[in-house]
Amino acid sequence: MLETLRKKIKNAEIDAYLISYGNRFLGQDVLEKEHKLAKVCGFTGSAGAFAITKDKAFLVVDGRYELQAQKQVDLKNIRIINDSPRLKTLCDILSQENIRKIGYDSWNYSVAEMEFIRRKYRDFEFIDIGDLVGLQNNNKIEIFQRSERFSGMNTEQKIALITEQLKEKKADYQLICSADSVSWLLNIYSCDLPCSPVVRAYALIDKAGKVTLFGENLQTDLTTKNWKDFAEILGAMSGKIILYDPHNTPEKFKNLLSPEALAGKCEDICQDLKAQKNSTELQGMINCHIRDGVALSKLLYWLEDNYKGKTELDVVQKLHELRAKQELFFSESFETIAGFGEHGAIVHYQPTKESNTPLVEGNLLLLDSGGQYLDGTTDVTRTIALGKPTKEMKRDFTHVLKAHIALAKAKFPIDTTGYKLDTLARAPLWEHGMDYKHGTGHGVACFGNVHEGPLSISLYGSMYGIKENMITSIEPGIYKENQYGIRIENLVYTRKVDEDSNFLRFISLTKAPIDKNLIDDYLLDEGEREWLNGYHRDVYDSLAAYLTEKEENWLKSACSPI
Repeated sequence: MLETLRKKIKNAEIDAYLISYGNRFLGQDVLEKEHKLAKVCGFTGSAGAFAITKDKAFLVVDGRYELQAQKQVDLKNIRIINDSPRLKTLCDILSQENIRKIGYDSWNYSVAEMEFIRRKYRDFEFIDIGDLVGLQNNNKIEIFQRSERFSGMNTEQKIALITEQLKEKKADYQLICSADSVSWLLNIYSCDLPCSPVVRAYALIDKAGKVTLFGENLQTDLTTKNWKDFAEILGAMSGKIILYDPHNTPEKFKNLLSPEALAGKCEDICQDLKAQKNSTELQGMINCHIRDGVALSKLLYWLEDNYKGKTELDVVQKLHELRAKQELFFSESFETIAGFGEHGAIVHYQPTKESNTPLVEGNLLLLDSGGQYLDGTTDVTRTIALGKPTKEMKRDFTHVLKAHIALAKAKFPIDTTGYKLDTLARAPLWEHGMDYKHGTGHGVACFGNVHEGPLSISLYGSMYGIKENMITSIEPGIYKENQYGIRIENLVYTRKVDEDSNFLRFISLTKAPIDKNLIDDYLLDEGEREWLNGYHRDVYDSLAAYLTEKEENWLKSACSPI
């Protein structure tokens, strides 16, 4: 594929070509058959950036995918860079290579990103030559309406918020290009993606509240147009003001828009509104985490006496079967990560038929999984000792637990940024010369993307202020190459410390025991023991009634005080 691309680069008379993981739905998942990076270089991760020149190729991945990329990519012909996989990183590399004439597909990069890049790299000539990889998806997208019973707000109420904004801004239309915003706004969902129920479509809303959806093969009673129509409608607009969010709208929008129309920058208010859950959504998340905890506890009980002779994929299948029996189950929220031993050190490892490893005594299983339920979304990681763990494993696990508790116990002012909170989890690991190459937390939808912006707890510029009733993960870890990986992940939501307070605290949503066999009691202080025992009391009280007698007895032991 590299040589084919180089021929196209030569024909286009450019020096390099940029390839992103995503497509015109920026920040959303892609189907396997749409995965351009996998097609071009073999890398199957969900975050990466690629550049190819006449004689070199570069793949940028972050720390989550560093080991995975090294195993999947031809290192003789492609250089892997461990950094934030952004367009800026690629441009820095190309600048060092004295590249100046760069081709790209303007559907794949936001207006804001390209404006920044053009300002910063004034010597570069960026040429929109479209998609040179050529992967197509012709699936029919069946759309269904999600009940107000689960959403807490009907579509008319949500659209009224958009038309009010149009009135305030004296604009004619608002274009929403973020697929998860479109789904939230219209309460519409689909099975297009295997683990995310969002509808990949744009929505154009006029000041009267009329909505037009843009996409291919959308099966719905709503007004829909295809991408050819999208280009024609934008090109024919005259004297109209269209609001758009530059951070999630592709640059292609501005290239297509008629010169007689005016594009006005405006925040996609759906992003804030869906991040701060309403009372119905929050209760749904609480309820679905109880059912999800039942499934996971049944899995952990089964695993304890049945792991011998089983494999990573057996665990994936068993957990799916247990989740699928729960009320309102829709799908997994992402492909289950079941990494035994050294596979656990690959942060986003997912077992395949080729990599599937037997479970044997004497090492750790890292199990990161989640479910989509009609009333909410879950994401939980547990690290499980198979047999007797070593002192080193117990020490490492306990340090990760201390890191998790440090953030889970935190109290902080409203609008504190994720950037500030991130160090609370890392500090207990830094003290022992340890760290992890991924974020500490990410926002989670209520039936939608398991990684939902704009909330993020990370060292990498997460400046979004956290408010009440927002949901995030807390997931510190330790990864020892060729040995094992450890991660403890719970979902939590924010609540005021008291009614009149300007401070928030976290309330745990996830209901699943933490493996006490991996805890070195002597490393925990009294406050940490109190947190762990309180958490386990809540897990037992929430789940016991839904388990068999044997499972309940196991859970009682797993949740007993230390």
